[in-house]
Amino acid sequence: MPNIDERLLAGKTLRPEEEGEAAEELKNRRNGGEKEENQGGSLRQRVQAARQAMDLKAKAKQKLEEKVTAPARMATNRALQWAWGVLIPSFGLSLIYINTHVFLRWVFPSAFCKLGDEWMPKMVGTGEHTSKNVAGTAFGIVEIMGLLFLDLLAFLIILSIITIIVWIADSFIFKIWSATAKAWEWIFVWN
Repeated sequence: MPNIDERLLAGKTLRPEEEGEAAEELKNRRNGGEKEENQGGSLRQRVQAARQAMDLKAKAKQKLEEKVTAPARMATNRALQWAWGVLIPSFGLSLIYINTHVFLRWVFPSAFCKLGDEWMPKMVGTGEHTSKNVAGTAFGIVEIMGLLFLDLLAFLIILSIITIIVWIADSFIFKIWSATAKAWEWIFVWN
């Protein structure tokens, strides 16, 4: 059966029973092409269906966090523990990872823990007034202060090394320049 637009374009007149169908079809088109019975009935039922769909999205997000984010977070926690553990044997090079971890915490907060949280056991509760919050905060403050001190120390060491290199290069350049000037004087004296 041709639809109402095709019948109107063809110039055909509508019978009285077709006018009711045409009005119904036009109403359905205005509602997004869905018939009234497919919309789930009342507004209340549609709102409940939307809430259920959002609950499914929340459950899927939680499942994704359990399956993907939690193991990634455990791995980054262990890497941060390792970086603190090998700080002295690596001559401070693990500071690079620690600072990268702190930066990536801002970018991906679900995959990287705060400083201090890597030392907390997994079984400690996550409530508002638990020992994890108190101990994690204390460890976090100590780690932040230690990281700032070590970063400042590393900055000063790097600045000292650059200063020594510039001083040595400057003295060599000065010696080479003075030797070249004496050589030119010696050459022009013989002319």
